[in-house]
Amino acid sequence: MATAESQAPSVAVTDFQPQSIQMSTRASSRQGRRVTPPQHDLDGSDSATPMSRASSRDTYDTHATSMMLTPLQTKAPAESFTELEPLEEDDPHSYDLVPPPLEGRTGFSLEARSEQMFSRNHLRVIFSDPALLLRFTAFLSTHRPQSVPVLIYYLDAVKALKAIAYANAVAEALEPINGYEFTEHPARSTVNTILEDKASKAFDVLVSEDLPAYITHQYVQIVSQSITRRVTGTLAPHLREASEGLAEVFCLTDPSRPDNPIIFASEEFHRTTQYGMNYAIGRNCRFLQGPKTNPASVRRLRNANEAGKEHCEVFLN
Repeated sequence: MATAESQAPSVAVTDFQPQSIQMSTRASSRQGRRVTPPQHDLDGSDSATPMSRASSRDTYDTHATSMMLTPLQTKAPAESFTELEPLEEDDPHSYDLVPPPLEGRTGFSLEARSEQMFSRNHLRVIFSDPALLLRFTAFLSTHRPQSVPVLIYYLDAVKALKAIAYANAVAEALEPINGYEFTEHPARSTVNTILEDKASKAFDVLVSEDLPAYITHQYVQIVSQSITRRVTGTLAPHLREASEGLAEVFCLTDPSRPDNPIIFASEEFHRTTQYGMNYAIGRNCRFLQGPKTNPASVRRLRNANEAGKEHCEVFLN
């Protein structure tokens, strides 16, 4: 849900298994309203009606439709794309932005909390706690072994910088000795700016690539356990409300079609994002992005899509 206000982070999962999808939706009767499909003239053209755009402003009041889509990962012929042509224009009545909070009001900000979670300070806290560092290292060893050399490089660079700092402290503590002129002048401190720059760049890589993966892994574990315990009836009562509808907010996209459009979205997806079916179907998921969405997260998900690999990512939309 792309908003100027903070919205809950979402976990984006892509899994590419060839399959055929038949999507059927039903007309909603919420609040006693009923929407009829647009009428067609004898020549096949739609009669003048604001139905299509109006229904995109309604979350669930959409006309029933059924279409057969080609299997995922199957390169369909160009003429079949007209069934699900990506929408380029934006509905001025969509829910892209919500009013900002009143000036001077303070309160919980999910955007601020997200910035803290993915910040350098968060990783520093992890490195300062031996138990947390052990868990982070174990995660990299199991799930991201290609990042272990970067971690070792950074830790060794930090050790070297600490050794330099210790040597400088010892040199500064040397006292002059009477009768020995060479002890009268203090030793000059040693500074290795090149090593400091290398350590900083290694730390930035860990913050931008490995910390988000670690946070995403923790989210997936927590959500999976919550859903499993909810289904089996072992979830603590005070957590049931927090996980209400958690497994029902999802959408499916087809990466074999131009711009990887959404081909199906659950009712809870429409309810949570406040985007109607006619607005969401056929669009790329980027319309959910907001000003605080991490570009690195977008890049990683795009690369996974292009490579056809399963990938999990946490987004602040």
